[in-house]
Amino acid sequence: MLELGLFFVSCFITLFSVLDPFGAAVTMLALTHDDTEESRASQAYRASRASLLILLFFTFVGGYIFALFGVSIHALLIAGGLILLQVAFRMLEGQSLTYRSTRPEQEEGEKKEDIAIIPLAIPIMAGPAAITTVSICANKSDNIGMWVMLIMAVTASIYLTYLILKNCSTLTKLLGETGVRVLVRAMGLILMAMGVEFILSGIDGYFIQTP
Repeated sequence: MLELGLFFVSCFITLFSVLDPFGAAVTMLALTHDDTEESRASQAYRASRASLLILLFFTFVGGYIFALFGVSIHALLIAGGLILLQVAFRMLEGQSLTYRSTRPEQEEGEKKEDIAIIPLAIPIMAGPAAITTVSICANKSDNIGMWVMLIMAVTASIYLTYLILKNCSTLTKLLGETGVRVLVRAMGLILMAMGVEFILSGIDGYFIQTP
């Protein structure tokens, strides 16, 4: 039971940090500055629902997709760790949003009334780092209990992100710009440690597997 609990906490913290909900909330607030609170809540819900479906899809079939292209789990661990390190460095520098959403994507979102799918769900929430993270966690799940914990971790992280996005205006007013940046950097530090752990696990597994 303790092992399952630790697995849940590890998956949840890593994925929640990757989702960077506070950074996503700032982006959402910027793209919906003229919208009502009801409209923001609706878009937050649709973005979270789309992200959950995408991440659950890659949770179950991501490993098969990578295997189809001949990508081993050790290579995926190292690649995933490097992606997490890149995101973490940008978060520590206060540049997390530039990684996930390019300027053309932001401009497209600004022109649309509904920014729930692009750029909020893709690529801000369900981006490369989140997809790689759930695929790696899925590979570590070798029994029903761990699969249940993983699904719960994905669902819980998306739900908590949804609550933050839904109340983005209140949170940004409460925390202020400095508070948001502090939280983003704190999550970046956690994410950096997880990225290093992924890389070390991949290297260790590769040399153990190689005769």
